[in-house]
Amino acid sequence: MSYLKNIIQEEYERLKALSEKYRAEIGSLPKGSLSVKKRNQKEYLYLAYRQKGKIRFEYVAPADSERAETTIRDIKLRKKYENKLKQVKTDLREIEKVLHGRKI
Repeated sequence: MSYLKNIIQEEYERLKALSEKYRAEIGSLPKGSLSVKKRNQKEYLYLAYRQKGKIRFEYVAPADSERAETTIRDIKLRKKYENKLKQVKTDLREIEKVLHGRKI
């Protein structure tokens, strides 16, 4: 049983490190969601997020620019990391139950 517990402990440590990595990556990427607004027949990209309970819009760039594409890519990457972090948290909870002798 000790051998299995060691394997589970190693997996627990690996998931903890992965969780920290995902948190750091999420923190380095822009928060919020994208919004496209039309002004004078042109489209502009804005980043929408909450700050102190209010919705804020931050101008990014014209919708067809390179900076807009980079921001869109970064937002998609952040969402991907958030989904992966959610799965890692679920796995960590299950492993904690096993390590502490509770049923899954």
